[in-house]
Amino acid sequence: KTWLSLITLQCVVISVATDTIYYVGGWQPQDYATVKKNLSPLFQDFLTEAVGKKLDPPAQFIFKPVDLDLSTSTRPMILSDQLHMIYTANGGIACKAAEYSWVPLATQRNIFGSVVTGGDAMVAFSRANNTAVTRPEDLKGKKAAFGFLLSGATYLHGYQLLLDHGIHAYKDLAQVRFYGTAYEAYFQGIINGELDGIGFATSSWLATNHAKDMSLIRIHDRKDNVTFEGEPYPAVLTGLAPTYGLAVSNKISYTVKRKILEALESLNSSHPALKAMKIAGWGSTVSYDVTLTALENAGVAYEENGKRMCRDPFSRQDIWKSIKCPTGYDKVDYNTSATQCQDAGIPCPAGVTCFCRPCLQKPQNIFQWETVVALCGALYGVGAFYLSLRPLHENRPQAGGFWQEGASGDVLSDR
Repeated sequence: KTWLSLITLQCVVISVATDTIYYVGGWQPQDYATVKKNLSPLFQDFLTEAVGKKLDPPAQFIFKPVDLDLSTSTRPMILSDQLHMIYTANGGIACKAAEYSWVPLATQRNIFGSVVTGGDAMVAFSRANNTAVTRPEDLKGKKAAFGFLLSGATYLHGYQLLLDHGIHAYKDLAQVRFYGTAYEAYFQGIINGELDGIGFATSSWLATNHAKDMSLIRIHDRKDNVTFEGEPYPAVLTGLAPTYGLAVSNKISYTVKRKILEALESLNSSHPALKAMKIAGWGSTVSYDVTLTALENAGVAYEENGKRMCRDPFSRQDIWKSIKCPTGYDKVDYNTSATQCQDAGIPCPAGVTCFCRPCLQKPQNIFQWETVVALCGALYGVGAFYLSLRPLHENRPQAGGFWQEGASGDVLSDR
């Protein structure tokens, strides 16, 4: 009886040990409790029931709210095998693909009125009655409000938009502000005139929070009647990119990836898990290449020791590291950048990260290299000409005197 009990216990232990656990991380610009409430029904309960229990051996999906602070949250979790998938915005998806070769597996489908789409738009806006800023080229010497480094809509594509119009954020703007996810704070700053330049938001955020206030803002590079992946996009916008998606570790088998995608695609907007997220459904992934390119152009994605990495999106030092100054300009050191706004008399709001022209023009040398080389060449020519004349003088007879020019030629003087 004792041996039989031991064998039975051993079998139970072996059975438990072979079960698989998949950890799914999720990020939204809300507190952990809200994120868990919104996302657990889909990424934990539904995936365990629809996918995990049908695998052999069975698997369990466990959801974890995560931060986008890579060094303190997602990066150590990934390296310790405590994170196998992540639901996040397009910048986070592109970063996981760049840094860990994770695979973008699925893109969520958003509801705009009666239209369903996998895109989300960037809107570049200023105050409607701000006559000093009627186009992006007017922003020199003004302030700009961004969200955070990994946000395609509130930073990456906005940064590129300014470059496309000849405005370098860290050279031409009086102040660059990073508000993180405090979008309402900088929307109000634009409306009340404290922010005299431009801000960037998603069309979905504006539609949800300020549908009645659109007459108060001017949309720059406005586009109407656009499509995303062949589908009409219903909102007025500046630029368009993929919305939130699910990226999956390359350690997960193709079979499990396929079953996850099939399960997500089978859902419709009436499912309780999608209602909790306020989305219409899921589709196979769209390309995040446009966001990856924007990450690289903005210095957010970079290489270190041959490995591709991404900056921490809420770290002031990592924002500073991402800054790439144009030709002819140098970036001030980190400590100097921390006092520039105060020195310029431009206050930085509490809880906001600010930079005030950290790209400074290089000192102009009095003698440029080209000038020095030309001058040296001229002096060399004069010297060579003088040396060529020396033999003429050295060959003339001299009798204790010196040559003196006279009317009839050279006359030797004995003085």
